[in-house]
Amino acid sequence: MFCSRTAERKGRRVGALGLSLALLVAAPGRVFAAADAGEPQGQGAPAHRLLRDAAGLSSWLREHHPDLRASRARERQARAQTRGARLLQNPVLDTSLSNIPLSEAHGQTFSDAAIVGVGLSETFELGKRGPRGEAAALRERAAEFDTAATLSDRITVARDALGRAVHLGLRVNILAESLADAERAATLERTRLEQKALSGMDYDRLLLDLANLRADFARDQAEYAAAQADCAAALAAECDLTNTSEDDLTGASADAARAEERLEARPDVRSLGLEASASERDARLAANRAIPDVTLRVGYVYDRFIAAGDIGHTLGVSLALPLPVFDHGQHDATRAKEHALEMAAEKESMLEEARADVRGLLSRKAALEKNIDVLERDTLPRSSGVLSSAERAFHEGGVSLTDFLLSRRTHIALSLTRLDQRFELFQIENELNRVLGLNPTAPQGKP
Repeated sequence: MFCSRTAERKGRRVGALGLSLALLVAAPGRVFAAADAGEPQGQGAPAHRLLRDAAGLSSWLREHHPDLRASRARERQARAQTRGARLLQNPVLDTSLSNIPLSEAHGQTFSDAAIVGVGLSETFELGKRGPRGEAAALRERAAEFDTAATLSDRITVARDALGRAVHLGLRVNILAESLADAERAATLERTRLEQKALSGMDYDRLLLDLANLRADFARDQAEYAAAQADCAAALAAECDLTNTSEDDLTGASADAARAEERLEARPDVRSLGLEASASERDARLAANRAIPDVTLRVGYVYDRFIAAGDIGHTLGVSLALPLPVFDHGQHDATRAKEHALEMAAEKESMLEEARADVRGLLSRKAALEKNIDVLERDTLPRSSGVLSSAERAFHEGGVSLTDFLLSRRTHIALSLTRLDQRFELFQIENELNRVLGLNPTAPQGKP
């Protein structure tokens, strides 16, 4: 009597669990099958298209992401600075009033004695506008490469976020299907328990395995929600996962040919090289401060003090030369040279790290491709056959429940392992594209 009531309570729990599971299973499935069901697609970033179209993802980020807008603003600032660096200095207009009488002498008043002067001065820089303009032009070009480097990084982050959302959605689907199968099996085994064809211990073991599956499913559901939030941040819009599938995780094929040449052409590497060259121009500009700039002044004097024999209207020309005795740019030149060395060292360090990254990523890529090939050709088909045989034998009484549960858990684990490794391979290829500078960063119509 007691055993019967216990079995009935367990059966009710299984039934309630099955209802809740059906609702949970439907949720992630809707993400991947909305279009097939005739539902309208989302208005956010279309993951299915952007994962397969790198140029389209680049255009999307240029249009939507605030980091790219900020980078383009810095580029425009550098362009304005280049234009300003080549301008001549503004002329200086001066005026003077002198010979103002403070007492009357021989009947001379202010209008009889005042002297008014007007002058125009212009400073002509010698050996400075050229280096300053060259440095600004180099920094303008470096700012363009900085924008390209920022875009490349954002493409990598966005692809990773999109791929992670798809990957976790697929994991949720696999676990949901496994849970649905486990629920159906639990319902069938409850009947066997009631008919005394299954022991209470085996039935409890089945429920424990079901609870374990449910915990895995809930954990992946939470990670999937977090991945969707990360994807929205990376794309600056909600991610539309309609029609996405595992095939979307294989579209980031990285070509590692001519790796060294590609590394040298990376936008962030070229930006550092340009910054080093600009600092060398800064050093030359500072050294040229030893050459004094010429200030030319042309002045006109209107002299009312004619009674003293002065000439009423005169024109004067003068030259002024500052003497660079104490500060002739020696310290600024040293600082600029050291900054150039710093940028060159950072560039070499970046290249060394990139070379190491390429070697490591290629090694991991080869190992993963081999593992995935073995899983897809041999391990998973064999596991599927073992599971089918174990399930059939268990229902016929040929194997124990423990063997059946072990076979099922092994097959689920292998399916998830293959999916996880495909996503890891996707991440490696995605990172290789960034390290090798293969992400499309040039806007349309610009080389």
